[in-house]
Amino acid sequence: MVVVDLARGIAPNSQHDAPIPVSATDPTSPAQPSKALKPLAQLNEEYAQAKLAKQQLTRAVQSVFTTISQTGTVNTQQAAEAVQEITIVARTLTHSSLFIALSQNQAGDSKLSQHALTTCTLSLILGQALQFNPLELQELATAALLHDVGLLEIRPAIRHRAHIMSDLSQAKKDEFETHPSRGVLTLQRQGGFDSSILHLIANHHAYLDDSGYPKEARGEFTSDRTRILMVVDRYDELLTGFGGTTPLTAHQTFQRLYHEAQTRKLDERIVSTFIALIGIYPVHSHVRLNTQELAVVTELNQAQLHQPIITITHQAVGKEYPDPFVINLAHQVDASHPRAIETIISLHN
Repeated sequence: MVVVDLARGIAPNSQHDAPIPVSATDPTSPAQPSKALKPLAQLNEEYAQAKLAKQQLTRAVQSVFTTISQTGTVNTQQAAEAVQEITIVARTLTHSSLFIALSQNQAGDSKLSQHALTTCTLSLILGQALQFNPLELQELATAALLHDVGLLEIRPAIRHRAHIMSDLSQAKKDEFETHPSRGVLTLQRQGGFDSSILHLIANHHAYLDDSGYPKEARGEFTSDRTRILMVVDRYDELLTGFGGTTPLTAHQTFQRLYHEAQTRKLDERIVSTFIALIGIYPVHSHVRLNTQELAVVTELNQAQLHQPIITITHQAVGKEYPDPFVINLAHQVDASHPRAIETIISLHN
């Protein structure tokens, strides 16, 4: 079992020594890692491909939800084609580039179709990592795509503020918590959906500590696929503010997921696998260091996720280094003034 101590990845305090003067041939960095690292140009190309794929997948998923809104039913062929497209992309592109493309500029995006796309894609990535067979992956992806279809039957005033509990009466909370069963009933009446898909949708809020819903569900008896759907659904809620919460950064979101796994709300093995797969500071992340230099995360250190391998691109004054250089934050020669990641910088493109 993969266990990640996320507390070690909390960003250091902003209080630090004066910026360290460095040159493009950094004397404090160790020898280059033996593993061949991807150059920035390749990482940028991967990210560009992931952004393009996201745009194409967004259109496909929006079409599914437009049809549902207009007709009250799911076009099964349309949904199956969207799942197939997402599956191909999840198998073809790097997980890190997809993750960053899905995560960037999502704060405050409450569109149900975007939530469905992110949940479906990340569920597939986790399912592949846990070596589910093709049928299991197809069922998981379909359930993830349609897991919140019942929300379309909930009044928008409730749907958009569901997680601001102080603003909702008990009756409104109860109404919101019927959305999994409403979705299942809609799909049952329509027909054409396997019982395993319906089961995943019905229980995606049945948390392990029994704090979720439906109340009659027992979280301890849920399957790994249901628990994956719980984790990625919760991740996107926290990241985007879906349902009315205050959006968190990806780093803060992983911290919250880890805390909820420690308190047995979420499955610790699934959360740890998710974090180990993506990283506390994911590849492609743009970061600011305690030296005020800017860098790009180039590779993960699985043994020390809070200290990835980075490529430093800009000096503290904001000027680009003529020759960006790589350092491994987990293995620095000058231990008296070690570099550390201070914060992730959001991309705006």
